[in-house]
Amino acid sequence: MTKETIAIIGATGLVGRTLYDIVDKTRYEIAVVGRSVEKMRSVFPDAINHMDWDGFKDSEAKDYAVIINLAGSGVSEQKWTDAYKQVMIDSRIGATEICVNLCAKNPNIHLINASAVSAYGFYTEPFIRFTEDDTDARKGTAFLQSLIDNWEAAALKAEATGNSVVLLRTGVVFDATEGPLPQMMKPFNMFIGGKIGTGRQMMSWISVEDEARAINFLLDNRCITGPVNCTSPGACTNAEFAKALGKALGKPSFFPTPAFMIEVAMGQMGDELIVKGQHVFPKKLLDAGFEFKHQTIKAYLDEAVAKG
Repeated sequence: MTKETIAIIGATGLVGRTLYDIVDKTRYEIAVVGRSVEKMRSVFPDAINHMDWDGFKDSEAKDYAVIINLAGSGVSEQKWTDAYKQVMIDSRIGATEICVNLCAKNPNIHLINASAVSAYGFYTEPFIRFTEDDTDARKGTAFLQSLIDNWEAAALKAEATGNSVVLLRTGVVFDATEGPLPQMMKPFNMFIGGKIGTGRQMMSWISVEDEARAINFLLDNRCITGPVNCTSPGACTNAEFAKALGKALGKPSFFPTPAFMIEVAMGQMGDELIVKGQHVFPKKLLDAGFEFKHQTIKAYLDEAVAKG
């Protein structure tokens, strides 16, 4: 059987590495794309190809069956200065445009492009439970909401050349040792953990294992296209998260942080990422038969703390 070739963009990130490990290598050959060819050769010695952006732009579109684009600078890595906002925009739109340009040369390429639950807007209350059909029901505008709109629009341009497109509307990705969860544990380990603001804002989250499994599922079920919510069905409020994390760590969780302190310390980033949230439900994945390994925040945090 002839193997199909997949290109994973941003492969050295947490999700990319996890995905690479679970893709069926008897069915697929994997090319990896990123900034450092040397690092990719070290992390993925058995990949069929290791390319930087120039190499990927010049590669043969006919070689690819699927492009999985996970590229984009971290939204919580730096304070949101005007300069860093532009970095977040350019890293997402620029990478997506390269993928779309390759798609234009081969209409058989299936594009799976990263996105985020920011597409649904930001709320201080539970509000509505959004499914993939509800983007138009959102309220207000925010930087990340506008960024996601433009990012998804850039990816959907591939449909004009006949390519199928998936938009991965991903929630907060949790891992026991990397990403936001270890940072979120710090105040609890210092005995000052608790809810943020009212605690009623929703957290739509997903474990890194389930995120990679969901992408792998979409790789094998290419009839699923358009927006796909990559979030656990067990979205929780910030207060529920704080209580579960404190219990998992064996630490108190009754020291609330006022919203204004987050906004003063972190500005717009703190307001959009911490003080507000959205309730997002993975209807398409569940309807298609995908089974989440981690469905409640309490069970996941108990496992993550034990593992970490």
